[in-house]
Amino acid sequence: MTICAVQANILSCTLYKSNLEFNIMSISNKRQQIAYQTMQLSDVDWETDPRVKQLQAMDSYLELQQKNLETQQKSVTSQLESYQKILDSNVKKDFTLNLNA
Repeated sequence: MTICAVQANILSCTLYKSNLEFNIMSISNKRQQIAYQTMQLSDVDWETDPRVKQLQAMDSYLELQQKNLETQQKSVTSQLESYQKILDSNVKKDFTLNLNA
């Protein structure tokens, strides 16, 4: 029973981690698009142009979101490792033959 519950948690965490990785990749793509749009504004004043400021603000916001998701991803990775250790110890304990009995 315990092995099934731990395995279910592993699968759930793996799904969550995959979703986080997809979201991180999506944000990375959006940031690349912003960088490309910024490069297209090569003939403007970088200090005063509102388009540059808007793109910089969007990039900063996306960067914060990306860092938050990366932190969550590290947490889920640690949780997965913990579940895997629990699963390994339960399998070892439950399926070891006790020949001394």
